Amino acid sequence: MYSYEQFIEDAERIKKEYCDVIKCETIGYSVRGRKIILFKLGCGQQSFFITAGVHGRESANTPALMRMIERYAYSSGDNSIINNSSFYIVPLLNPDGYVMATTDRVMREYKRNANGVDINRNFPSVHYRDGGTGGEYAGSEPETKALITALYNHPSRIYIDIHSRGEVIYYHRAAMSEQYNERQLAIADRISQVTGYELVPPNDEIAADDSGGNTVHYVSETYGIPAITIETLPDDVEFPIDSLYSYDIMNHLEFLFETLASCLSDT
Repeated sequence: MYSYEQFIEDAERIKKEYCDVIKCETIGYSVRGRKIILFKLGCGQQSFFITAGVHGRESANTPALMRMIERYAYSSGDNSIINNSSFYIVPLLNPDGYVMATTDRVMREYKRNANGVDINRNFPSVHYRDGGTGGEYAGSEPETKALITALYNHPSRIYIDIHSRGEVIYYHRAAMSEQYNERQLAIADRISQVTGYELVPPNDEIAADDSGGNTVHYVSETYGIPAITIETLPDDVEFPIDSLYSYDIMNHLEFLFETLASCLSDT
């Protein structure tokens, strides 16, 4: 497994080795005091925000994003996308849940934070349901607060949240307008073409026994920008996810940055 300690070591190393194209900052701390780190990759004006590690057990997306960050930083001199764009990336929003799921076999299915709250049900939105896994109130958790503040401090044009089950793309937002969802569909379709992931039908945006309060709900309703969830691996993958899967994820998302930049330039 790719450990939290290795993540911190890699963050420090990458920041030093690629200081010309990468900035790194701590945007907050988890319930148990672990750092939540944001990378800024690139120096262009058109900006994108990407998160992963919202659920602790989805442990392959974090090393995949770290490898992608380093790959793009290494090739930045020949990469016009990095020179013309800025990518704000939080590879691990829920470090406590990540550590619990990857170090304790009994907790390998664990997806929440150290308070027992599902961070991806804790964001303010029309569909947020208080109590239960979503916390006592919307935005109650330090991890949630950290991302809300980072999104405000780093305005972006498109938001992507990367998860790990189904090899699908969630794009429809029932709380938003038809025009908004038409743009969502156009971007999701482009991502589908380069990743092979299927689009989730609009009626399946939120399961009958589930609630809102997702990262993408908050972003779409608050900022009105495209906000899309990508699920990177098959439904039958075992948790915690072996970090070797990160190479498969990279192969699927290799052209994600270019695709996002292309979508933005076309609109």
